[in-house]
Amino acid sequence: MKTRSGALAPVGSACLEKVISCLDKVRSSGRNRWMARCPAHEDRSPSLAITETSDGVVLLKCFAGCTAHQIVNAIGLEMRDLFPGSTPARSGPSRKAVEHEQMIYRIGKALSDQGRLAGDDLQRFELAKQRLGVA
Repeated sequence: MKTRSGALAPVGSACLEKVISCLDKVRSSGRNRWMARCPAHEDRSPSLAITETSDGVVLLKCFAGCTAHQIVNAIGLEMRDLFPGSTPARSGPSRKAVEHEQMIYRIGKALSDQGRLAGDDLQRFELAKQRLGVA
């Protein structure tokens, strides 16, 4: 697996790989320990310590003072991504995906009612209806 900077990332748990793949300038600093540039602040040299515990939990420590919450937000993850087995398997579309389809449906319905829905917009409206199970 490669990091964003193209360097090979160390192999570890899925949680570790998810975090490491989003970081720059990752280097090993010992067994189950790495250093990287902190994504939550302007970091010219690595100040973020990453440790994987024996049970697969990923610990983050920024020596410049950034919190773990700030770090995971900066790389587009959530705190639960640091803990193995804490992310339930999705059995359908995400809430945001459903809300997006509902918005497309509402806009398409309004345009359709005005007689202004055609072409690609009509096809997308029909797809939203299908995804939402609307007749």
